[in-house]
Amino acid sequence: MRRTFIALLLAMAIAAMDYTIVSTALPTIVGEMGALTLLPWVLTANVLASTVTVPLYGKLSDLFGRRRLMHVAILLFVLGSCAAGLSQDIGQLIACRAVQGAGSAGLIALSYMIIGDMITPRQRGRYQAYISAVFAVTSVCGPLLGGLAVDHVSWRLAFFPSVVLAMITLTVIRRNLVDPPMTRGIVVDWLGAALLALGLTAILLVASLGVDQYAWDSPVILATIAIGVLALVWFVRQEGKTPSPILPLFLFRNREFSAVNATSFISGFGLFLPLAYLPVFLQISLAMSATHSGLLLAPMLTASLVGSLVSGRMVARWGRYRSVVVAGTVLLGVGLVLLSTMSVSTSPAAAAAYLVVFGLSMGILIPVLILVIQNAVHPRDLGVATSSVQVFRQLGGSTGVAMFGALFNARLAGLLADGLPPDSPVLGLDVSELVASPAVVATMEPSVRDVIREAVALSSSQMFRLAIPVAVAATIAGLMLRGLPLRDVPPDEQPGPAQPSGEGGPRPGRHL
Repeated sequence: MRRTFIALLLAMAIAAMDYTIVSTALPTIVGEMGALTLLPWVLTANVLASTVTVPLYGKLSDLFGRRRLMHVAILLFVLGSCAAGLSQDIGQLIACRAVQGAGSAGLIALSYMIIGDMITPRQRGRYQAYISAVFAVTSVCGPLLGGLAVDHVSWRLAFFPSVVLAMITLTVIRRNLVDPPMTRGIVVDWLGAALLALGLTAILLVASLGVDQYAWDSPVILATIAIGVLALVWFVRQEGKTPSPILPLFLFRNREFSAVNATSFISGFGLFLPLAYLPVFLQISLAMSATHSGLLLAPMLTASLVGSLVSGRMVARWGRYRSVVVAGTVLLGVGLVLLSTMSVSTSPAAAAAYLVVFGLSMGILIPVLILVIQNAVHPRDLGVATSSVQVFRQLGGSTGVAMFGALFNARLAGLLADGLPPDSPVLGLDVSELVASPAVVATMEPSVRDVIREAVALSSSQMFRLAIPVAVAATIAGLMLRGLPLRDVPPDEQPGPAQPSGEGGPRPGRHL
């Protein structure tokens, strides 16, 4: 088991490090290709493919086995990485990043699923620190490796370090992980999968591109929303009548399943927001360099590791989790309150202290919610349940960044219009382009720079203040958890919690 667990940690590290390496190199990449305006599509393609494929990994791994799907995920990731490193134009790069996203989604999701298969929920908390340590280390090493590749060799090299690690992971998984025997005549709801993918794609497109490129009431956005709603309504009807649903609807009658996904969705609003906008505040309002602002995130990552370690030990010792989840949501609210007090006079030490509180919340909520939902469902639905937490968190984060980002941009535009002279050239710049160019802001004349710094600080403060009710809602959702005792036997020795009433009898899904 030890070798398999190490291989799974390596798989998570590969996916997390790839994102941070490539994110660091992307501005240089699209700049050399002369396609800076298409930079959002390079990022969006990866996020879209990742979110859309997670539910499919969950269902198919429940049917065909984790090992087989892990092979598929690794091969997709390797193919996408190699092709991205050899891309000749921006269109090829966008397509390759989508393939990479589909692969990296499987690396993380399937790793959590396999850990859920190997380690009992009661004991899994002891292993959370290792998982969090992986994400903390990759968050530091990824940007460093990406910067070194861009500055000293070539941006193409940024895509290849993960390939070597992925092949090592594949070798270990092949030798140490065994799938159950294949069952003949398995039915897969491909129509449901397509409808869910279409609905999620529409939502993420609106959230990712609607703020900067189209007005909320534009025909493109309204048509995309309509397509997404119709696809999801059709998906719900399809899931109610198919013998092997991609996302069984009866799971939502499981109170723990619904409460965890609600908490994951709502907390995603708050968890993603500081990660998206704190660098803007630090680099513009506090006039910090990109390197120093990155270093300021180190206390947050350390706190996340500590939060994961402590919460894991508490859950393992108590065998309960409800109070731990609620504590995580409360810390999220406290972190948002502290971030809402920041201004141009905030010291770096104070900002780091505020980020510690936020990091503790992140370290508690992300791993514990996955543990809770794996404990609450039948082992045969473990893959579906695990993937649902990731999907709802991603949807919540993308929607939250879009909504609060729109409020941030509107507030910033108004403050700049009031504070700058009518003939200032800054007023002709798009707000999103302005906040994405801290180096340009630093070269402006002091009077203009001071107005921009103050405007960004006030806009950030208001955005975090408006997000505080989100943490309150997440706490309410966390209180909906019943707090079931954690299972202390392997999944193959105990069938898990009973199904909701009305769902007894044989389960559909594998037809002979």
